[in-house]
Amino acid sequence: MSVRRSIAWALSGQFIAFAVQFGGLIVISRLLSPREVGIYAIAMAALGIIQVFTTFGIASFIVRETELPPGTLETAFTVNAVLVVCLSTLLAGLSFAAGPVLGAPEAGSVLRVLAISNLFAIVNFRPAAMLQREMQFKLLSVITVMNVSVQTGSTIGFALMGASYMSTAYASLLSGVTVMVLNLVFGRRHVGFSVSLSGWRPIIVFGLQMMSVSGVAMLTGRLSDLLLGRMLGVTALGLYGRASQLSAIIFDNLYGTATRVVFAQLSKDYRDKGDWRGTYLRSFAMITAFMWPFLLGLAILSQPAILLLYGEQWLPAALPLSALMVAQFIGVAFGMNWELFVLRGETGRQARYEVSRLVLGVPIFVVGCVFNIVAAALAKIIDAVIGLVVYYPHVRRLAQLDAYAVPRIYRDSARLTLAAVSPAAVAMTIYGWSPHMPLSVVAATVLLGILLWLGVIVAIRHPLLDELRIVARRLRSSRIVP
Repeated sequence: MSVRRSIAWALSGQFIAFAVQFGGLIVISRLLSPREVGIYAIAMAALGIIQVFTTFGIASFIVRETELPPGTLETAFTVNAVLVVCLSTLLAGLSFAAGPVLGAPEAGSVLRVLAISNLFAIVNFRPAAMLQREMQFKLLSVITVMNVSVQTGSTIGFALMGASYMSTAYASLLSGVTVMVLNLVFGRRHVGFSVSLSGWRPIIVFGLQMMSVSGVAMLTGRLSDLLLGRMLGVTALGLYGRASQLSAIIFDNLYGTATRVVFAQLSKDYRDKGDWRGTYLRSFAMITAFMWPFLLGLAILSQPAILLLYGEQWLPAALPLSALMVAQFIGVAFGMNWELFVLRGETGRQARYEVSRLVLGVPIFVVGCVFNIVAAALAKIIDAVIGLVVYYPHVRRLAQLDAYAVPRIYRDSARLTLAAVSPAAVAMTIYGWSPHMPLSVVAATVLLGILLWLGVIVAIRHPLLDELRIVARRLRSSRIVP
């Protein structure tokens, strides 16, 4: 499957998943209070901290490898299964000490359910990893949509039945069963339960490097949530967590989907041709051209957006959301660094950088927590700036780019961003940055921003123009009656 078709399938599936998840989040926010959301958030923070020691990213090893010698899948499956069992055991143990350790005894029940649902990852590993390696994003999109649909629908159902903070935990069990069944069906030729430790060393080395990269990044986020909950209270964590969750949904469904496809294509280009510069530059240009306007636009409109979507009780989450959107804006500027480090075999080097960010970022976040959740969210902007300073030169080096390649992309994406967000910024200024700006005005500014964005794409002949033309031709062709 070509990278264009892969991205189309992945994005279409992820768009449906995003719509379901986003709509569900609106309903759930009106059914559960900030404190109930905070209890689940603190349980997830504990899960994330434990996962640091089990995040080996073995699926990425399977995707990256040029060849898969006999026994590699069996060994990877075995290592993954051991890690999953260890994680579930630790979660179950922590659940009985949730009161003194986490400051929220109710989180123990959530952790016990999560410990069970986590075990499904053992069965999912082989088919899911091979489907990604083979770039079967049509099937992966179906799995994603079904996972989100079951998770969201059942969470709403449990909340309506009065399950409170346990609603999402119970839903994770149902969605876990759904994903497992779909993986067994779609990836049935890759299903296997044979165990082996043949050739374990490269997998463990890769896993330890990935743990020190992805694990440290996860530790930073989850430790931040845990500290905020202990310093400012569960309700404050619920408000911050709602902003953070919305931020994560946007980032994972848009940026995350695109980069997963690009990673698979970069791996293929490297295996086949030993070069990925063209794919990287074109992908990075399109990602920033879309993500930057979206992120800054939501940062500007966060107050009316939160009021409209979640209601008055969630308004304190608006300013933290703005800060987190700005942090993501900066993060996209050095995006796809993880993919480059993995493909170049320099995950050990990246691990050291992530540890440095942890050492600098967490204390800054703690200082923000001393004040309020807005200051805590602003600390994430500082962390993103540190990341940009650290990673920018290495992105250029690893992708073998000249001194002007990335700045040219920044320039074009900045033009698109300025055009897209200007109407929203003007409207918010006129209304005194009030959350009560009329819905009709919000809709008009968004529509005008999109039109201006499209106009600039045509004016500067951005790479997205070719993609839009292809989409337009296909739409016209589909309307032709034979």
